[in-house]
Amino acid sequence: MKNLKFYQLAATCGLLFVLASCAGVLYLGDTLPATTSVKVYYDAKDVKQDYKVIGHLAQTISGTPKMDEIKEKIIEKAKAIGADGVIFLQIIAKPGSSNDAETINADAIRFDK
Repeated sequence: MKNLKFYQLAATCGLLFVLASCAGVLYLGDTLPATTSVKVYYDAKDVKQDYKVIGHLAQTISGTPKMDEIKEKIIEKAKAIGADGVIFLQIIAKPGSSNDAETINADAIRFDK
């Protein structure tokens, strides 16, 4: 009976860890009509047309991140909030925290028409 409770507790903890590491993209900013495509940049100077930053995106991850999946989540969120592009800014690693959490930050941009 004790083994069953231990396995139930372990399964619950494992599920919570997976859900916490896959939390949604945080967004602070304006929301506009959704877009169907988003251009990706890694430096603001690479954007060759005038734009406005409409908000900030952040994704916190822990464990072993799959960067392509995280990138896609941020792009999908950018489409949903009406961004024309996203500028990936930085990866902030927090070594020594539980599960060595990392946060990926990006700016959502809208091109001037």
